[in-house]
Amino acid sequence: MKRLLLVFTILVALGIGLGPWAYRTFFDQRPAMALPAFDYRALDSWAATPAEVPPAVWMGGWGVDVFLVGPKQDLAAKSESELSRDVERARHQAGGLSQELAPVGPVYAPLYRAGESAPDLAAAFKNYLDTHNRGRAFVIATEHPLPASMLRELETDAALRERFGGFLRLTRPKGDSAQFQAVASGAGIAPFCPERLTGDACQPIVEIGRQDGNIIVTEPAPIGGEQLAAFPDWLEANVAKTAEPLGALEEVEIIDIRRPGETDEQLEARGEEN
Repeated sequence: MKRLLLVFTILVALGIGLGPWAYRTFFDQRPAMALPAFDYRALDSWAATPAEVPPAVWMGGWGVDVFLVGPKQDLAAKSESELSRDVERARHQAGGLSQELAPVGPVYAPLYRAGESAPDLAAAFKNYLDTHNRGRAFVIATEHPLPASMLRELETDAALRERFGGFLRLTRPKGDSAQFQAVASGAGIAPFCPERLTGDACQPIVEIGRQDGNIIVTEPAPIGGEQLAAFPDWLEANVAKTAEPLGALEEVEIIDIRRPGETDEQLEARGEEN
């Protein structure tokens, strides 16, 4: 009798512990939540942005930003609660890497859809350049090859390439992943790198590891090597700073100049005489 009671108690405990998992796995058939395209003008489309806006190049001189495409930032279609959990994980991970990459500069890390990485990352990078960059230098940190379509602005704009400090390849020290190229699809990195950086000089390896379930930077200082540490001084000596934009043009209506008491009819008559 005691043995049966013990078995029954164990089964009840297992049922309580495994019940929610079994329900989600076998009985909860709710459709996964579709992910709409991110609007990168909104801060909630980013896993990390600086707490304070960094000074523009025309205000604070040459600073360096980090555009991060790192772990856990890609999101898949799931239930609302699971998606919310994954977004929080992405922000927690990006926040930790932001602190560790702070010696390089402030970090911008977009969220993006796992199945639509190319258009999402292209849109996020363009938004960063148009809205956040403000003439500053920048690097791109990544743990995997990036779509070439994300980097078209680098390929077509020589002035932008001048203030690009290269790709930081976030790499675990074990395995062959140290050999991954920063740009996917066999495109090669040359079209996206400045002339002064060739080959692996444009994509230095930054060692990472795992701690308490998160990816951390284990690279000794300076991150990215002496080349990146000297980047702001090189820019100061070799590249002209972007001037502050004048702002949007305002259309001014041109009005007729009249004599006191002059009417529309008199103006028309004067125009006909001329």
